[in-house]
Amino acid sequence: MKFIDDMTELALPLIEESGCELVDAEYKKEGSVMVLRFYVELNEGHISIDELAEVSEKISRAIDERDDIRDNFTLEVSSPGVERVLKKPKDYERFAGSRVDVSLYRARDGAKKLVAVLEGYEDGVFTFTDANGTFELAESEVAKINLHFDFKF
Repeated sequence: MKFIDDMTELALPLIEESGCELVDAEYKKEGSVMVLRFYVELNEGHISIDELAEVSEKISRAIDERDDIRDNFTLEVSSPGVERVLKKPKDYERFAGSRVDVSLYRARDGAKKLVAVLEGYEDGVFTFTDANGTFELAESEVAKINLHFDFKF
């Protein structure tokens, strides 16, 4: 079992008993340090810094109790943020009607990045609407979908 899978299996019950949902997990090198990062949110939505700290402490204690972990890494527990990545069918359902940033593997009409409204997802096909109308993209064409956030000054 990969390290990330093992750590996710360890953390998931702790995240869920805290009334939270695991949105994503990653294990990657950042600079010279390996980082194990869990993105979590409350089942009702946004999560506070104090709630993140509580979940992080639970996971950290559980990791410390294990004597078979040899990797050196930094643990981070974070909110998925306002530009969260949408990865799962339940994300697509929850955020249907939202503006999203769509990154494509290949350019469509000369662009590899689009801003559109996610209308739905069914059987591996996304439906979007933009200023030009409604269009569909196969899941295999889509590299990543993030919620869109307009920064206003």
